[in-house]
Amino acid sequence: MSGRYENTSRPTEHDVRRRGRIRRAILREFTPPPMPRPAPSEEQLAEGHLAVGMIDEAIEDTPGSDVQGPDTLVISAEAPGGGRLQRTAACPLPISGNGRRLVGQAIGFRHTTFEPDHVNDILVVRWPREVDKALEPARNEGPGTLRARVWGFLAGCGFALLWAGIALTPILLCGIVFGGDMFTDLPAWFRPGAGLAASVAAVPLGLFLVAACTVRKNAALAHRSREAGD
Repeated sequence: MSGRYENTSRPTEHDVRRRGRIRRAILREFTPPPMPRPAPSEEQLAEGHLAVGMIDEAIEDTPGSDVQGPDTLVISAEAPGGGRLQRTAACPLPISGNGRRLVGQAIGFRHTTFEPDHVNDILVVRWPREVDKALEPARNEGPGTLRARVWGFLAGCGFALLWAGIALTPILLCGIVFGGDMFTDLPAWFRPGAGLAASVAAVPLGLFLVAACTVRKNAALAHRSREAGD
């Protein structure tokens, strides 16, 4: 009789499951994350399929931090033959959080594949109207541009006049009512009553200038857009 002991027992189902869990945990720990698929080139996208989708969600970049990038817009569209395409695009509006204003609006884009989750396979060709309006002042070119800039400058002057009147009116009023040494260092020709009347008049005058110049500026931009479209 041999002195060797041979273990003929087979692993139980519990041992097999435990080893499987350990193996999966090791694979999760040491397997590198999947690399995102590269985006197609602009030339490929320009010749791709045209789709009209909907902006479903706007994800703010690192909310609460001092430095924030543009919002990420989550876009979905119907795929031919059924199913949905899921794409993402950077929001063109400059201020973080403004992407929420675009949720629920239609957007036109081109794509090269019909894979549902190839998120960076997108070239936006038509933004919502709100984006065009927000970026329009930065694209002042062509006829009407100079007039629009002049009226915009005058509107800024009217805004400064408005706030000057709002700020100076209570100060001059307190100086006149309560007296004191508030006006002793001012030139001899200065009349507090006249200054108060001018500051009070500056409020409606500035408001009128802002409204009138803004209307004329928008009219100049609209005239420029019509001429550019002809």
